[in-house]
Amino acid sequence: MSIRFVKYCLVLVLFASFSSVKAQYNEFGIMLGGSTYKGELSEHTFNTDFVHPAFGAFYRHNWDRRWSWKIELNYGKISGDDAYGSTAYQRDRNLSFESTILELSPQVEFNFLPYETGRPDYPFTPYLFTGISVFTFNPKAYLGNELYELQPLGTEGQGINGTKKYKRTAIAIPIGGGVKINVGRFGIGIEVGARRSYSDYIDDVSTVYPDPALLQAANGTAAVLLSNRSFLANDTNFVQPPFNFKQRGDSNTPDWYVFGGVTIYFRLTSMLKDICKPFKFRRY
Repeated sequence: MSIRFVKYCLVLVLFASFSSVKAQYNEFGIMLGGSTYKGELSEHTFNTDFVHPAFGAFYRHNWDRRWSWKIELNYGKISGDDAYGSTAYQRDRNLSFESTILELSPQVEFNFLPYETGRPDYPFTPYLFTGISVFTFNPKAYLGNELYELQPLGTEGQGINGTKKYKRTAIAIPIGGGVKINVGRFGIGIEVGARRSYSDYIDDVSTVYPDPALLQAANGTAAVLLSNRSFLANDTNFVQPPFNFKQRGDSNTPDWYVFGGVTIYFRLTSMLKDICKPFKFRRY
């Protein structure tokens, strides 16, 4: 997905946010599904090798039958592993990670068809959404049987090479869509949304290998062992050239993560005005 497309979506969101529309009803719902990620340790946005359970909750305010805004809270696990890489370089690099993602995300939705929860004459609609997300992450990896937090270890020399350690809170742009379906007084949906993050450290991999002597002195043996897990670096049969400042990741490609699943929601208000017919009350 291009940055131009993301900017277009943001302009659309702002236009919708300031449009003069009349509120009609509110909803509350939950999401049950899965989460995954794309970055240096997973090559594809929808990589089924690294899907983990995820769940969330949301509040949605419907301006009319086309436009709505919602705020949602999502939680899920993501992971990646070079053992599944498609190239010899990735498999030799031998890095892996896991992290939880906690996300708060206000979004704007657009329904392609008129839709209203609880009204059988508006049975379903496909829809799109975008907005902004604030999320926390904390990449970890196993060394033996012990799970280490990677950010404090500065595995790419952060804190000792003139750069600061990366923050574990970042911003992302969600872009996704799905289908809403009326089921009596409730609604169900199926949706998938990819998040383009403004961090390349969700997986703790972004730039180059640091000087292992400096890393050892600053952060200890575990930092060195988790920084460079390459099979070649640990091959004692012959001497390898130093890895210092050789490429470890690609800082030009930010990480992505994905939430998707089934939503179940119900209407909080019980009355509305029918725009096209004489005004009357309905109970739902």
